[in-house]
Amino acid sequence: MTFACGDDGSTTPPQAESSGGSASTGRPTTVGPGSTGRPPSMTGGLDTSTGSAVDSTGSGSESADSEGSSSSGGAPGACEGRFPAEWINGTQCGTDPLIQVHYYDEDTVILRQSLCTSFEGPFLYMFFGDEQVLLEDTGDGGIPVADVVYQVVDQWLADHGRESVELLVVNSHAHGDHVQGNALFQGQPSTTVVSPTVGALSAYFGIGAWPTEIVQHDLGGRLVDVIPIPGHQSAHIALYDHQTGMLLTGDTLYPGRLYIADFPEYVESIERMVAHADQREICHVMGTHIEMTDQPGVDFPFGSTMHPQEHRLPLGLEHLVELRDAVVAMGGQPVYEVHDDFIIFPL
Repeated sequence: MTFACGDDGSTTPPQAESSGGSASTGRPTTVGPGSTGRPPSMTGGLDTSTGSAVDSTGSGSESADSEGSSSSGGAPGACEGRFPAEWINGTQCGTDPLIQVHYYDEDTVILRQSLCTSFEGPFLYMFFGDEQVLLEDTGDGGIPVADVVYQVVDQWLADHGRESVELLVVNSHAHGDHVQGNALFQGQPSTTVVSPTVGALSAYFGIGAWPTEIVQHDLGGRLVDVIPIPGHQSAHIALYDHQTGMLLTGDTLYPGRLYIADFPEYVESIERMVAHADQREICHVMGTHIEMTDQPGVDFPFGSTMHPQEHRLPLGLEHLVELRDAVVAMGGQPVYEVHDDFIIFPL
């Protein structure tokens, strides 16, 4: 089949590169200052220099507990962030920004590419540590993703009285709708881009036995577990953030159609994630798309550029366990199967 989400995988960035140096990004900060370490609310607002809108964590947003699930604890302060009342969903292309920037908390940022620019509408994540800020994914192209990301970085530096922090760009996997912006970060100051290949990921993070070995990466006072999860795509990884209790599952689990390229690897990956999650406190399971409506078991037609009444973005540990139980029960014979919050879709 040719319609899997991001199935082209056409962009293959270079191996990990770092321009080094300790200088700041040197880019102007066009996101307004905020007294709490994040920009003020700009609900529906547009930064015309970048086409991005900024949500604060104040009014007009929903708490993590109200929108998410499995808020079982995590590190101190975990599960205390907030999600927006709604994401840009393609229904307001005349006024919606190209990129929605939402502050889950002052050190955790979620970006969404507008469905008006790509029917994939992918989500991107930023985790700030003292030494590095990790950016997962760079979108489907046609958006000023680097400008927006560096603005967020510059704002964080200003709010924390810092001069520099390294930007670490990684991808959940190598499909085109998650890597198209990688080239925009190549050669930029204080920026490292890790190519979404098994070799590059293994070399950078020190994974000696792909895909069974899980490693830990320190962003500087903020630990992230790197979990290889091939099955949707061979170089797929999940990330568990100790600070927020978020498990980033990329295209392996999200509220939508779960396209499976290699079923045996996929099953092993889901089992690996569940086993690791059992040792962690999971606040939210966060994927990179929304393709389900808010009606149980009902998805948007493939290629839809408008998503009124979307499913919420965060899932919970119970959904990961539900997926594990479902694929294991298939006994090696994958079948199309509709669940309330996702659809198992073997290719």
